[in-house]
Amino acid sequence: MIKYYLVCFDISDDKHRYKVGKTLLEYGDRIQGSVFEIAVNRHTQLQQLQQQLMGYIAPGDDLRFYYLTKDGRKLSINHKGEPLAEFPSVIII
Repeated sequence: MIKYYLVCFDISDDKHRYKVGKTLLEYGDRIQGSVFEIAVNRHTQLQQLQQQLMGYIAPGDDLRFYYLTKDGRKLSINHKGEPLAEFPSVIII
């Protein structure tokens, strides 16, 4: 089952900030400069990503993963009132 997370970070080192952003792009989309919506298939995949990103986090930096529920994503809108998440009508497994 795919799980979605909103990932936000505040990293002081430019090189590390770039590497975190580049890594997160492999999992999802950049929403704003340091905000990403990512999708993972397994909890172990999330743990591996978190472990990889910890190599770029220094004291005073911040990295957060907010779990996005299906209902929460359905209710999310942009400044125009349009839905943010698109859901397929059929999922083929």
